[in-house]
Amino acid sequence: MAKKTETLVLPRSKPRNPLLVPGLTRRAGPHGTTRKATRHKMRQRTQQSLAALLDGDKAEFEID
Repeated sequence: MAKKTETLVLPRSKPRNPLLVPGLTRRAGPHGTTRKATRHKMRQRTQQSLAALLDGDKAEFEID
């Protein structure tokens, strides 16, 4: 009897995407303060200044 040869099928590896790995390690973040954060900070400083004026800790003519 003749021997049957079995073909060995290997899965093909997909080509590596050079943009994938840097994209996975990169994290998005803010590039600067947003308008909302700026308004919030200004509002806080105004409230702190008013509280300091009412408590007498700060004279009216003092500027930061």
